[in-house]
Amino acid sequence: STPSQKGVGIAGAVCVTGKLPPRGQCRLEFSLAWDMPRIMFGAKGQVYYRRYTRFFGRDGNAAPALSHYALCRYIDWEEKISAWQSPVLDDRSLPAWYKSALFNELYFLADGGTVWLEVPEDSLPDELVGSMCQLRPILQEYGRFGYLEGQEYRMYNTYDVHFYASFALIMLWPKLELSLQYDMALATLREDLTRRQYLMSGVMAPVKRRNVIPHDIGDPDDEPWLRVNAYVVHDTADWKDLNLKFVLQVYRDYHLTGDQSFLRDMWPVCLAVMESEMKFDKDQDGLIENGGYADQTYDGWITTGPSAYCGGLWLAAVAVMVQMAVLCGAKDIQDKFSSILRRGQEAYERLLWNGRYYNYDCSPQPQSCSIMSDQCAGQWFLKASGLGEGDTEVFPTQHVVCALQTIFEFNVRAFAGGAMGAVNGMQPHGVPDRSSVQSDEVWVGVVYGLAATMIQEGLTWEGFQTAEGCYRTVWERLGLAFQTPEAYCQQRVFRSLAYMRPLSIWAMQLALQQQQHKKASKPGAQQGTGLGTGLSTGPNLGPKEATAKP
Repeated sequence: STPSQKGVGIAGAVCVTGKLPPRGQCRLEFSLAWDMPRIMFGAKGQVYYRRYTRFFGRDGNAAPALSHYALCRYIDWEEKISAWQSPVLDDRSLPAWYKSALFNELYFLADGGTVWLEVPEDSLPDELVGSMCQLRPILQEYGRFGYLEGQEYRMYNTYDVHFYASFALIMLWPKLELSLQYDMALATLREDLTRRQYLMSGVMAPVKRRNVIPHDIGDPDDEPWLRVNAYVVHDTADWKDLNLKFVLQVYRDYHLTGDQSFLRDMWPVCLAVMESEMKFDKDQDGLIENGGYADQTYDGWITTGPSAYCGGLWLAAVAVMVQMAVLCGAKDIQDKFSSILRRGQEAYERLLWNGRYYNYDCSPQPQSCSIMSDQCAGQWFLKASGLGEGDTEVFPTQHVVCALQTIFEFNVRAFAGGAMGAVNGMQPHGVPDRSSVQSDEVWVGVVYGLAATMIQEGLTWEGFQTAEGCYRTVWERLGLAFQTPEAYCQQRVFRSLAYMRPLSIWAMQLALQQQQHKKASKPGAQQGTGLGTGLSTGPNLGPKEATAKP
């Protein structure tokens, strides 16, 4: 703007006076509020209003009312925040770094380019809304929620990454998670046949095909929700993980909320995306194959044929389809996916299990035998959804535990002295897999998910040791507090500051709570006041107070 002229007022100030007696105390209260009710994204097409405008109006003059509201209620807010956090903060069996990470990683939900918007009525087409009875009520009541993949990777609700981060939403703001899921379902049923060139392959292909999950909901510099798939590195209609991650999240969200209407609304969408996924099982052995390029969230790490990561997600999603079919009374679909599951389990174990862990993939390259830290992602989601053991076991428990122990031995302890978390890929002779730009990185959000999986399988001490390496590296050694990166390397090189995926630390908290619920459910279990973790079961920790509360 042009420089101001002398004498023109361009700023304001507030002051408060109070009497302070000798050796006395006086509290002065200030509140800062701003009112920016209207949003237009880069394309300047659709006008949106932030969700708070339903309470404070859309005129842009509500700052005094907002400030007054805060001054009247902030003490109550602080008390409620303390009541929410104190069961964790007061639990002496939990290490201090974990308490810090659990609550402070939530910064990204507010600072991730986040928007929480009222839904324009004309943005919900009747032909798509009709099949989902709760779509309109959920979006109208709870609004439309969007957060960026990262402050440097500017795409809203990047879904392969939200798979990890979503634990924070479903555990703390479950209706926002359901709202996001309805938006993703809407986008799945739409198509945009505009052709464009994809950077990695040079191939021309449509922006968005019908009945496949989009990579993201759009670019803030364009028109998100209206135009999805801002990502142009790969044609993600051919990615192997996105459809599976939708199915797994739908069931996890149903399990944690008990919302049967949500499950019924999502059931046809799950059927559609799984039908789209079937074409990746080219030899009809019940197990999908990767396409010989980086066709999943590790978008710089080539995967060929059956793979531990996508194959595991596939089997978990098929198992979840069986459960949903039972709940929806679809016996023929239940039988269909039960048959696929049986064949797929046999193929997965035969082709990938090597006695200690699941091979990275089935390519003829040496790195096919790499130990992938994320190989148990399917089991992680099954356990989070109350499945994956007993009658619903998909992966043999002894194989899962053995694979996690191998990951701890190689990817954690044999990497950087065991002090930097788990490297994505480690060769069986103890050298990081450097076949790609991502295989020798540590992904913080993946490590927190791995730690949750370890806790689920009874390796609680190993899980905390693994996750602590990431916290110490990011928050202490690299000095990247409140800007946790997607990735870093052993040489202290980091990539993509302020990233979505590390919100997966809330999966660790879910695993601890589920663990304590199991203990409390056993005959003779004692009820306590904390969220005891069983950390005392590991070596070198000394005696810890262990209490149980579901």
